[in-house]
Amino acid sequence: MSKKVLLFLVVAMLSAIMVFSTGLAFAEQVEIRAAWWGDTGRHELYNKIIDIFESKNPDIKVIREPTSWLDYWDKLTVQSAGGRAPDFIGMHLQFAADYVRRGILEPLEPFVGEGVIDISKHSEAAISTGTMDGVLYMIPMGLTTQTMVVNNSILEELGVEPPNFDWTWDDVKTIGLKVRGAFDEKGDKNKWFIADSSGAYQIFRYWVRQRGQEDLYTADGNIAYTAEDAATWFTMWNDLRENNIVPDAATTTEYARATLEDNLFARQRIIITGIPVNQYKLYLNAVPGANLLLVRNPSLVDGLPGEFVEGAHFAVSAHSTPEKKLAAAKLIDFWVNDPDSIELYRLDQGVPSNREMAEFLMTIVDEADQKIIEYVNKTSEIARPINFPPAGASEVNSLFEQIAEKVRFGQLTPEDGGEQLVSQAQDILNKHK
Repeated sequence: MSKKVLLFLVVAMLSAIMVFSTGLAFAEQVEIRAAWWGDTGRHELYNKIIDIFESKNPDIKVIREPTSWLDYWDKLTVQSAGGRAPDFIGMHLQFAADYVRRGILEPLEPFVGEGVIDISKHSEAAISTGTMDGVLYMIPMGLTTQTMVVNNSILEELGVEPPNFDWTWDDVKTIGLKVRGAFDEKGDKNKWFIADSSGAYQIFRYWVRQRGQEDLYTADGNIAYTAEDAATWFTMWNDLRENNIVPDAATTTEYARATLEDNLFARQRIIITGIPVNQYKLYLNAVPGANLLLVRNPSLVDGLPGEFVEGAHFAVSAHSTPEKKLAAAKLIDFWVNDPDSIELYRLDQGVPSNREMAEFLMTIVDEADQKIIEYVNKTSEIARPINFPPAGASEVNSLFEQIAEKVRFGQLTPEDGGEQLVSQAQDILNKHK
């Protein structure tokens, strides 16, 4: 038996003892911290879900710590380094390996074994998205894929046909030039066709997969793409920027951390932006009355599908006390398995991985939710396997954003940006091995 397996068994036994000795109720009220990312609408929704949980579990008090997407990861990095991670953690596959390798996330098998977290109605494929090295660390919040949301109402006003569902990166420029011309005729100089996603690592991930790379990272935790891949990516976005198809660098930076209701899409200054499809209804609410279409991420002509099934997850902090871990695990179970939660939660983070809850949801959802489910089902058919990001992935993501911004402002050429990205990203990964 390897030392790694023996260590895990010891941890699992201790955790099981902890659950057994603590029981499913508490002698005194336990207070836990719960953190997640999102916009104002999501914060209000999650507060309602937690309110119901607290009413059903009066022995648990939940302190809520919501933030925006970018601020969330910055804050969690600092908290984790100081041993102060929230007890109930929102986690994303893009960063999960980093937190697992650093011992931030608690193995969940003991809670499953004691019936605290029920995964019996979750598909094996769904549960596998939260399993690393054979250990269950996370439970899916929901399953989703990436999409581009299109404000077709603006395109109709401009007299420009919307992109097809299976559009290409060539189409981005072709249609974008038509939109640019139409905006200029109306004197709308500060409106553009599509958001500048040159610094969006998740969309870059689609790009490299389309170009034939296995993923952002190899199975053994190295950078899978080349400096040429990255340089070609940055060059494409420079071209779109120079043709005023995407916003100028200053505008993109100004709105990089804007809330959904205040971003360029909600202000109707751009027509298309990339989002996880589960956020479709949030964007419908942000632009009331607009006809919003869903299309795939642009693809490469003769390229491979970039799609992969993804989703956010719930996790428990390994640095919490036994009582807080148990309380956080109970919150996870309620969130993904209780109809009172699902009735509110719906598709906020994707299609429920609990099959019974997904079937229940289909009886109460509206047309917009049905479109989300249809989109996930359609793109899942062409999705390809992924490699989990290794430890250090969150630092690489930040590096990518920094280099993309320098290229955007002309401080680096696309070629230099590509070389620096691959070299420095690999150094980061090597440091964590």
